[in-house]
Amino acid sequence: MGSDDEFFRVQQALMAHPDFRRWFERLVKIGGCENPVYLTGRTVTSDAATGEVLHVFSSAGQPFNRLMLPCGNRRSSRCVFCSWWYQGDTFHLVLAGLVGGKGVPQSVRKHPRVFMTLTAPSFGPVHTRVENDGKVLPCRARRGGELCPHGVDISCLARHGEDDPALGTPPCAECFDYAGAVLFNAHAGRLWHRFTDDVRRVTLPGVSGLSKREFAAAVRVSFVKVAEYQRRGLVHFHAAVRLDGASGPESEPPPWATEEMLIEALGSSAARVRVAYPDEFGELRELVFGDQFDAKPIRASVGDRVLSDDQVAGYVAKYSTKAAECVGTLDRPIVCRDCKGSGLMGVCPRCGGTGLRVPLEDLPVSEHARALISAAWRLGVLPQYEGLRLRSWAHQCGYGGHFCIKSRVYSVTRGALVDARADYAAKEAGGGQRAPLPVDAVITRDWDYAGSGYRSLIEAQFAAQVRALSEQNRQLSREALADDPAYQDAKARRRRRGRDAA
Repeated sequence: MGSDDEFFRVQQALMAHPDFRRWFERLVKIGGCENPVYLTGRTVTSDAATGEVLHVFSSAGQPFNRLMLPCGNRRSSRCVFCSWWYQGDTFHLVLAGLVGGKGVPQSVRKHPRVFMTLTAPSFGPVHTRVENDGKVLPCRARRGGELCPHGVDISCLARHGEDDPALGTPPCAECFDYAGAVLFNAHAGRLWHRFTDDVRRVTLPGVSGLSKREFAAAVRVSFVKVAEYQRRGLVHFHAAVRLDGASGPESEPPPWATEEMLIEALGSSAARVRVAYPDEFGELRELVFGDQFDAKPIRASVGDRVLSDDQVAGYVAKYSTKAAECVGTLDRPIVCRDCKGSGLMGVCPRCGGTGLRVPLEDLPVSEHARALISAAWRLGVLPQYEGLRLRSWAHQCGYGGHFCIKSRVYSVTRGALVDARADYAAKEAGGGQRAPLPVDAVITRDWDYAGSGYRSLIEAQFAAQVRALSEQNRQLSREALADDPAYQDAKARRRRRGRDAA
């Protein structure tokens, strides 16, 4: 009972504070972010010619004298609200590059557009879900079974459900090349860059019958790419690819630049690019993409072997907020905060010299994920992998690349979307659009980090209530739009315009 009395006492003290109302309004604006960041300081805008101070924004005018900002984490496992915003921005960023809008001309609808998938190669047999015409088949059906070199029966007659925890795990852990899997993830970013360079400089000029210089003078290639983890712990890439004229999205590509030509070039590059790397014993090996390359044209509406604009934008947005959670691993680094994984020659006071926040055997992960993390941790001390920072990225099974990235002229930037939201919020608040700054304005920022998270359980509970209400409102909005004939008609008209334009 005493603890309940203390709880209500703290709650009443917070609600009675003069800054509570403004603090709660700010909390609602950041959606009840699960780990807000606090800053103290100020930003001063002045005229460069006269020195006149035009505007001052200071944390002194904020609730509790601190500026509360959302954490901005894209991972849905870390912050639902920030992940939701990131996903929405990604959707509009991708869609604008496919249908126009937000500074991109609508004529891009007529440009060749393809959605492709690049997979990882096999590093050993794993349990998988096999379907044929909607029917789930046995995982690894082998008459009489199949013994691996270690004497384990690696056949499997199970018809795995979509959420079966066995999916992606090897029937024999010794047959799975954990070191190879981690090193593929660690080099996947380099392999992607080799792929895009090869498409632009080799295969597309080759299938078009032009030299590299002639092709670059006629066509520009733009991508937006997202990384996704397979259950087995390997990353693969999804990308929307568009061909423009040499000047970018505002220029038409030549008539000979077709979707068929683009798909052929993408497939050729996927099969030919290589990245050389030393294995843990110092021998030089090559990494390649897997055989399961897939590419489909993008249309205004869905069809056989074709994806719609909305589908592609939805796919990329969904994958952009996920990390390696589907593998059963972690969403934050495992290195010690003090020594950054080095152990300080065995004398780090925080980790006792292990370099780990938590011992590997105590991590709350699946055994398959633990084996991947352990492989990354073990390889991370080898000198040939020093630049890969495998220990820092062990929680992501070795992958340290971008999860969502686009080429420069593909579409609008995230910063532009944030600015557009700020202008809209100012207008809705009655302040009109933010006044443009003078060309010669000088902006001086002086901000310090002042902590993160919530100061008390009461604050955290208020934030949880805001998150729950926000999710309820989003669900109600989705249901209302699904039942709104005017909205559905407008959506259908947009798709018809896209088909007509294409």
